[in-house]
Amino acid sequence: MTLITIVIPTHNRQVYAAEAVRKIIAVLPSAQIIVSDTSADDRLRAMLPAETVEYVRPDRPMDVVSHFEFALAGARGRYVMFIGDDDCIGPGLEKIAQWADRCGVDAVVSYGDSFLANYFWPGVRSRFYGNGYASRLFVRPFTGTARRIDAVAALRRTLRDLGSGLGNMPRVYHGLVSRALIDKVKARYGTLFGGVTPDIYSAALISDQAANVWQVDYPFCLPGGSPSSTAGTGAAGTDLTSLAEHPHTAAFADLRWDPALPAFYAPHNVWAYSLKKAVDRIERTDLRPNLARVYAVSLLRHRRQRAKILAARSSSASPWLAITWEIARELVFQTRRYAIRLTAPKAGGTAIRFDDLPDISAAYDRLEQYIADRGIVLKLPDCASAREPAPGTIRNEQPRSLAAAR
Repeated sequence: MTLITIVIPTHNRQVYAAEAVRKIIAVLPSAQIIVSDTSADDRLRAMLPAETVEYVRPDRPMDVVSHFEFALAGARGRYVMFIGDDDCIGPGLEKIAQWADRCGVDAVVSYGDSFLANYFWPGVRSRFYGNGYASRLFVRPFTGTARRIDAVAALRRTLRDLGSGLGNMPRVYHGLVSRALIDKVKARYGTLFGGVTPDIYSAALISDQAANVWQVDYPFCLPGGSPSSTAGTGAAGTDLTSLAEHPHTAAFADLRWDPALPAFYAPHNVWAYSLKKAVDRIERTDLRPNLARVYAVSLLRHRRQRAKILAARSSSASPWLAITWEIARELVFQTRRYAIRLTAPKAGGTAIRFDDLPDISAAYDRLEQYIADRGIVLKLPDCASAREPAPGTIRNEQPRSLAAAR
């Protein structure tokens, strides 16, 4: 059994996937790399080195959740990481996985309240910044230190901020999760992935079952955004439509939308749906999704969908007082976002920006050079400390997704 499996589900983004794979092979030649391709044709196969990559194609059309579960089946590593086809691994991944394996760590999270580093491919456009993201790497401060995460506390906080993303939950997408923990989740729940956004659904189940989770403040995963990705369409503001028309949700042939959630496609709605479905599956009375926040965000951002929002609110009987409070909280958050845009008008805000990077491989190299120039080193605890019983609940900061960069 190898130490690390990198799983890359891909669909019609061959150029991005091939470049990411080339970089992973160069950086981590001992890893098992699985590329699962649901594209219209198999031309990606010829773009990958057959001797080092396991290229698979499902024998039928699949929604993204089924695709993730299909791709997982071939993973043999003691630790597994899923990435998007326009993402890449980041520096330090192998060292962190070796430490986790040696010390019995269930899962490792990288970013906290925001991505530590992220890259936008050429061609990405933003409603606010035009081509200000394209071909650029953004890096935010990080220390290389590690801290233990209370996974259930992270799940509760993410439920409070329902629809905001993954929170600090341990996750197999952009994070490291032990194969033993994945098997434990599958034994209890049947599958790892579900809902309509597999990263959020699986993170909730992992949080429920994980015992020893750490956050390492180091960009060992490098998220990317291409023009047709969720991040790219979010930046451009073209990610809103009906559930039946949006290609993401339309792919679910038997989708039964939760009546307590507004029935239109928006990132916060599909994220909320997936997290709610996961906690419904977990069946713990102390895990309660804050539906009022979803209604508040929807009313503020999507007034034309008012009828659907009010219908969902009626279904759940969420108190108007709670919704009003969440509207006030969201207004404070949005005010801060716009203040950052005014005081740091360039794309990326206060992050350090590196320009003219043609692909994610170049972005990886620039990130690695930045780490060397700053002298940032990984500071991982010894195994005795890593195996100590988890302390009390830790307050976890909420990360925003790439789509929040709009």
